[in-house]
Amino acid sequence: MPSTAAHTAADLQVSVTDYDTLTETHKQPKPEVDPDLLAAQLRDLQRQSERFLAKHRLHDSYASSSSTGSDEESDVVGTPALASSGVSTPAGDVVPRTPSNLSTLTTYFPTSPTGKPLSGSGRLRSPSPLAAGEVKTSDLQVPAAIAEEEPRSISPHGNAQATSASSVYSEHRQPEVHQPDFQEQGPNSVERKHRPRSASLSVIQKASTSNRRVVRRSSFGDLPRSNALVDWFNARTPERRLELPGRPALVRPGQNQRDLPKDEIEVIGADGLPVSTETKAKRKKLQKKGGPPAHGSDGLSSSSQESRGSLWSQAKESFVATYCPSEAPPLILPSGPTDLEKTLYLKTNRLGLYTFGVFSFLSLSVGMWLFVISFNAFYWFGAVVFLLQIYLLISYTVSICGKDYDIKKHHKILEENLIDPLTCSTVDIYLPCCKEPIEVLENTYKYVQQLQYPTTKLKVYVLDDGASDAVKTMAQTYGYNYICREDRPRLKKAGNLRWAFARTEGDFFAIFDADFCPRPDFLSEIIPIHLAKPDTAIVQTPQFFRTSTDQSWVEQGAGAVQELFYRVVQINRNRFGASICVGSNAVYRRSALEEVGGTAEIGFSEDVHTGFYAVNRGWKVRYLPLCLACGICPDTPRAFFSQQMRWCMGSTTLLTNMDFWRSKLNPIQKICYLSGMMYYSAISLSIFMNPLPGILMLWCRPQYVRYYNLAFAVPSIVYSIIAIRCWSKARYGFAVQFVMVIQSYAYLTAIKDRLFGRALAWVPSGDTKAHKNNKYRNMRILAWCWMMSVMGAVIAGTTYQVLRGLPWYDCLPLIILDAFNLFLAHRFLLWSGRI
Repeated sequence: MPSTAAHTAADLQVSVTDYDTLTETHKQPKPEVDPDLLAAQLRDLQRQSERFLAKHRLHDSYASSSSTGSDEESDVVGTPALASSGVSTPAGDVVPRTPSNLSTLTTYFPTSPTGKPLSGSGRLRSPSPLAAGEVKTSDLQVPAAIAEEEPRSISPHGNAQATSASSVYSEHRQPEVHQPDFQEQGPNSVERKHRPRSASLSVIQKASTSNRRVVRRSSFGDLPRSNALVDWFNARTPERRLELPGRPALVRPGQNQRDLPKDEIEVIGADGLPVSTETKAKRKKLQKKGGPPAHGSDGLSSSSQESRGSLWSQAKESFVATYCPSEAPPLILPSGPTDLEKTLYLKTNRLGLYTFGVFSFLSLSVGMWLFVISFNAFYWFGAVVFLLQIYLLISYTVSICGKDYDIKKHHKILEENLIDPLTCSTVDIYLPCCKEPIEVLENTYKYVQQLQYPTTKLKVYVLDDGASDAVKTMAQTYGYNYICREDRPRLKKAGNLRWAFARTEGDFFAIFDADFCPRPDFLSEIIPIHLAKPDTAIVQTPQFFRTSTDQSWVEQGAGAVQELFYRVVQINRNRFGASICVGSNAVYRRSALEEVGGTAEIGFSEDVHTGFYAVNRGWKVRYLPLCLACGICPDTPRAFFSQQMRWCMGSTTLLTNMDFWRSKLNPIQKICYLSGMMYYSAISLSIFMNPLPGILMLWCRPQYVRYYNLAFAVPSIVYSIIAIRCWSKARYGFAVQFVMVIQSYAYLTAIKDRLFGRALAWVPSGDTKAHKNNKYRNMRILAWCWMMSVMGAVIAGTTYQVLRGLPWYDCLPLIILDAFNLFLAHRFLLWSGRI
């Protein structure tokens, strides 16, 4: 080995950069350092320590994760005496002597010349013996690790003996020279006292960007390179970093890479090597596509770390997920109603509901008429109030005069008209579909196959208007008959049903929409009614929708909003023979429709027209309030808007048809039908009529604006939000109010199209790709303009009148009411998803 005594201290001159101030502690020039020469000097340094194994050790079983000892213990236990000659260790290695020219190593340690710790260090450090000039450089020792036990000396025979620090130093106490705290780096650091000793060193190398360090065992001859030395000192003092010539600047803990120059930022991969430019480009491209982001040191992605610490980012992500989704919500397939759900609609509990409803109706009417008579210019509003009162009067009269369904009588009909497998009537099942998801169709077919009815008397027909090979294959797999008509898309769903009607011959036929799953006893509950009452053309059952927190807010609201109609309105109308047919979940008598060739020839709401024309011909439409099938509601505002617009279009078409006014229906039946049609008109007009009285009073008659005027509207608000929620069996939350706003604008669109002769092309609710049209967009624009105009008029009017002397608290209820209306409409206003 070449001698190292001839080398001067300048050969090892280095600089220490303070990253708190980004300045160098020493201003001496930084000459180039020969790594081989530095390695030779460190080998001599290691051979000088005679007793380092007596105090410091590494356990073999933990060498791969961390080292023994702790930094706190090393500050207490003294350093053993140093020998001036090489001594053999138990492992056969020779402890080298320390060269005398390494006095410049004082610059490696984070201590001041006075021995005090540097600012921010947080731990007590002893000054270097070379800097203090108390000991010779030949006595310097760099221990391999930090001991946990009493210092031990090694006898010439290799036996360790306990040695006290006071007996070793009689005149001068040797300061400690610390190595990195290995125990802090390993994840599995545990107590290791009384473990076998190891005569090898551990070299710590950075393996990845995740702050995990891999400990590689090596012999005394394997010395760390310059990068490992930098890691050695950086682990001891995170506040100050060792900078060797030619090495890029390091990133301090907690420092963002954005603070460094771009040419000093180096991305390290999982294998510890720099990531290539091509790999970086692939990662950026994957992140733009929504792929998995690159992970940081704590296992979380860098984007997750930033968003976790930023409330603005979290709010933005929540807003986009709620109002601007790019993907459809998860599909929740229905199942047949349970025994409990089957009987949910038998009890209407109408007394408390309608008592409170009538009170709210009278209170609101008084307030509206007081507004009308307050100023001559408001008389025109009296016509609107009159029409609204006519509708409410009809609706409440029919509801109060109705009665609950007699379930005992129904059970008696079932007992008297048992289904005989040999003589029972034949039944056809119609399953119309048009481009619905294949999962929904298969789920329905599975439940249809479980219907309890003699197999020789039952046939199932899949009526596919989408001409799908997958649907055809699945229908054949289930043993169903597949029909795809030739005149698609004439009359839409009605044309599909009429085509199947002309090619089937069952005594009765049932219709299930693509998403409805019947109970096994569906036919067993309905066919006996047809047999007991031969004048029955259609037996209609509820369209039941199960609501849960897993559904989107549109599904929850759309499912709950239907309960009032199927639980109360249909039962009330059934007493007067005015129940309407809603298409799905119904069983039709073939003979009642043969003279007209099946269902009504109309492109939308053919179910309502089919039932009406059957009643007009002398047949009966009966309603059975047993939930025998469960379906899926539209899950997006756009799909719900399209569905509600079709329903409104069907009813308004019947209202404007002269066949209705010339029909043979008795007056009570006509009033019931008329009540349903007026419902759509009242709801659509409420968009504009509800906020107008307050605004007009504020601007034209401010002397009548009082805070207690809101008392006239409070019962109606309590009825729609609290009373119905307590009465409902479904989950009735604000989601119902949100979808009712969408209903209002959908009804307004349908009425406008009917008046101007512009009909919307029919599309099935399950076809998620067929709901994109300008009508939904136009109604959102109208809603934005109207709501902003209302809020602007209220705020401007309040400001103006308060400045003129009107007490501010008289205007406060009006502001609160308009703000609440804006809250109910905000889902419709802000939702702009691309689905």
